[in-house]
Amino acid sequence: MLWYFKDMSAVEKIKRAAAELDPEEQYELFRWWTESDAFREQQVTALKRDIAIGLEDLDNGRYQSYNDANIMRLAEDIGVGGRKRSKKSRA
Repeated sequence: MLWYFKDMSAVEKIKRAAAELDPEEQYELFRWWTESDAFREQQVTALKRDIAIGLEDLDNGRYQSYNDANIMRLAEDIGVGGRKRSKKSRA
């Protein structure tokens, strides 16, 4: 079996090993990772990137203004989209 693992990346090895854990151990591994400094740094970096993109969009006039008349339509569109995605995920 060692020959099989030799050609796998470290991430593939971790995924395979994690799949063999019982649910409690998987949860503990997930909790450990999400509480790690490396994970938090990735989250902060992604958030900063998203904020920079949003600010650039604002600077370039790429935004939509909402008022009392069209805000309800936006909410309804979001709800419809969410319900469609929910139906697909259950199917």
